[in-house]
Amino acid sequence: MKVSVCMITYGHEKFIRQAIEGVLMQECNFDYELVIANDYSPDATDEIIKDILKTHPKAPQIHYFSHSENKGMMPNFLFAMAQCKGEYVAMCEGDDYWITKDKLQKQTDILEANPTIGLVYTDVKHYDQQTERFIEKPAGLEVGKADVLRVMLKNKFIEFPTTMFRKKVLDDAIAVSQPSLLKGVIGDTRILLETAYLSDIFFLKEVTTVYRIVVGSASHPKNIDKYIFALKDSYLCRKEFVERHNLAKVWLSDAVCNTNRGLINMAFIADNYTNALKLLKNVVIFEMFSYSSKSVIQQKMTLGIWGKGFLAFLGIGVLRQKMKKKH
Repeated sequence: MKVSVCMITYGHEKFIRQAIEGVLMQECNFDYELVIANDYSPDATDEIIKDILKTHPKAPQIHYFSHSENKGMMPNFLFAMAQCKGEYVAMCEGDDYWITKDKLQKQTDILEANPTIGLVYTDVKHYDQQTERFIEKPAGLEVGKADVLRVMLKNKFIEFPTTMFRKKVLDDAIAVSQPSLLKGVIGDTRILLETAYLSDIFFLKEVTTVYRIVVGSASHPKNIDKYIFALKDSYLCRKEFVERHNLAKVWLSDAVCNTNRGLINMAFIADNYTNALKLLKNVVIFEMFSYSSKSVIQQKMTLGIWGKGFLAFLGIGVLRQKMKKKH
């Protein structure tokens, strides 16, 4: 098998058909498989996938696994990866979708011609499911080999559903990060960082994929506790990576400051004081001054941000939200 497409799904009844059809429309001069792992979805996801298996002419290319109990996102992902037999692995979760028919062919051709490359990624469109509109975003980023880790620690510039990995490199990246993968929710950044450390990466300058922003998903949680956990895990995965490979701690400057900005901004717009305090208690002051350069602290942690934190602590932020609702 030349290529495996890894698709995990949970609660994607509105999106799963489009995700699957985007994979099955690929036109390639090689064999490819679609591995789907459904983590005991509580909706009609299973029924929709089974209908596709009965009716789609390319159904034999699908290997479908439906769990009888919920494993959790990361265990489900690791399970799905274990089923992938291809020399290369492309990612596409059940709420994203591909829009070009030659995505797999072009990415495979690049990997075949360049044995030092472990990952090919492409440009992407962002779609806000809540507003049902595409979001304007800058063009995809191509980063030189010498700067890729530093830039990725600052800003994850690769969307997972655009990626194709050399499986040998991907297996090594997962093996290194598996303990933290199972404890956290930020899997893509962990894998992308390790892959960029182990191999070269290549940017295919085409929009091939739509990344769907869904409020309430693992990456965009509504619950305050889940929001805090996801935001801090996004920082923690970078910190673990820097420590594992003895990289310069100052490369964490933006990550730790952005974490604090996110917590303070969310505390300022919290709808109750308990949540505001929860958010503020998770601000990492000591690590910010330990790992961040003065210039980044001055740029990111402005008087305005500190002011919001102080007002949130006094409860004025919550009061403002209540007044807004009245009007």
